[in-house]
Amino acid sequence: MSQSPYTIDVIIPAFNAGAFIAQTLQSVLLQDAPIHSVIVVNDGSTDDTQDKVLAFQQQNPKLNLVLIDQANSGLSAARNAGISHSQADYIALLDADDLWDPTKLSTQIALYQNSNNPQLGLVYCAYRVIDRTGTPLPDKVQALIAPALRGQVYKPLLRGNLISGSGSSVLIARAVFNQVGLFDEQLRACEDWDMWLRIAQYYSFDFVDQTLVSIRVHSDNMQKDLGRMVSAELMVLNKFYERGQSNPFLLWKLRTYLSNKKLTAHAITGFQHCSPKLQAQLSGWRMTLASMALAPLRCLANGYLKRQ
Repeated sequence: MSQSPYTIDVIIPAFNAGAFIAQTLQSVLLQDAPIHSVIVVNDGSTDDTQDKVLAFQQQNPKLNLVLIDQANSGLSAARNAGISHSQADYIALLDADDLWDPTKLSTQIALYQNSNNPQLGLVYCAYRVIDRTGTPLPDKVQALIAPALRGQVYKPLLRGNLISGSGSSVLIARAVFNQVGLFDEQLRACEDWDMWLRIAQYYSFDFVDQTLVSIRVHSDNMQKDLGRMVSAELMVLNKFYERGQSNPFLLWKLRTYLSNKKLTAHAITGFQHCSPKLQAQLSGWRMTLASMALAPLRCLANGYLKRQ
């Protein structure tokens, strides 16, 4: 058998993922594309995650499964540890409770291999949502984001993380991380969006319009913590201000949140560390005027926040 012209590493950050990690690894094992290595970063788990990974490794010796143990440092730090260990041409991210269809990687790598675009840096795909047991949830239960952005996507990405399936759906060229750096370990949410924005400044995006990923939704999902998400979005917006840039849409979203919840910006964790210019936009007379402008749109604001 001829050697593959490319190599793929799979990075799986895992924190207390014992209930799902074996299923996730099984979905990787069933891929019909050759995989160079599967790097599981055990991020300080206190359950049986490590035992489950070692058992899977023993049962499937042909899979080059690498286990990295580290103190709990968060999702971004775990991903970064895996990426730093990787030496493959392409890197696929996979959350420890999500699943891939068997053709996920082969379909995406084919798009890379057939592309004439040397600046293609990220390929993603459509996804479905499953519950804790793996049962697909009706589309109407979750507002799914269908693949739509390709090419130069920086400007539309300013409106939010519109990459379908986000972390578990992407296949990224290794050179991308050499250019834009690793995930921001200061972000405890929205780290994917921040990364896609950074990538989009230098590379083009494309997608496979097939549902190849199952995203698991359960009570432990980070996205359920609204306060954490809002704080992370504030940190992302602050990065714009620190670069001398702006993001009017995200500023509007945060103002909408504060106005709708009748909160001051000081209630958002991290506000005191933000750029003075951003602090001024979210407090004082500017915020008062924004709240007055948003008041007639209260119903629209409520509906918007419920979808986030």
